[in-house]
Amino acid sequence: MLNKSLTLMLILPLFLFSQTKKNNGFQSVTPAKLLERGDSDDGFKGISLGILFQGQSKYPNPYYGPKVDGLFNNGAYHFTIDFYYKKFIVGFQLSDEFLYLEKFDNNGAVWKPRGFNGSYSSLTRSYWLTLGYNIISNLNVKLGVGFRSGPKESLTNKNFTVSQVAEGYDFSDPLNVINTLKQLDEFSEIDYSLSITYPIKVYGKFGLVPELGYTIKHAGVLTGISIIYQ
Repeated sequence: MLNKSLTLMLILPLFLFSQTKKNNGFQSVTPAKLLERGDSDDGFKGISLGILFQGQSKYPNPYYGPKVDGLFNNGAYHFTIDFYYKKFIVGFQLSDEFLYLEKFDNNGAVWKPRGFNGSYSSLTRSYWLTLGYNIISNLNVKLGVGFRSGPKESLTNKNFTVSQVAEGYDFSDPLNVINTLKQLDEFSEIDYSLSITYPIKVYGKFGLVPELGYTIKHAGVLTGISIIYQ
């Protein structure tokens, strides 16, 4: 993962959250009347598109991978779309994932592929359904359920070859990266998420929605931002 870029994106939503609290006179980024919930609770309120960055913070014990020296050694990109209706938010997410995952057979063989971007990440994808509710002012709480499966071709790094995926781990044989055991052909699991969002009016009918959250299975720290149109 691109640690510097992802760290920047981690900080940005925190900054936007703070601006809504301490800069009451700041006109271009203010607590929104964006959804206009105070005027009407009827009908369609808006739509948003965004991206979330996930950093894995929980690993199996015992752990067989390389040293973890940062939150974004392993993680995921979540591409999001949310629909605002009355006080509810219904959303969908597509995740391109590089998580450290383990699945063993009875003989102790471990599920692969591994070795992406200087870690033992596995190439998986998740599809998420989220449901949110406006609890107070413009503060929203979202719950999500995700269906993870693999191996999948990477969406964001399609041009990586097997040798590039394995770079740095002395995998001279692609069979060390790609599954050969039928009982370990696939990885699948269900994951859950919890997050908060706070739409901020920026210009006209457009605004920004910083989001902070957490995924349950691998203690994923979620942070990102969406553009909303009302």
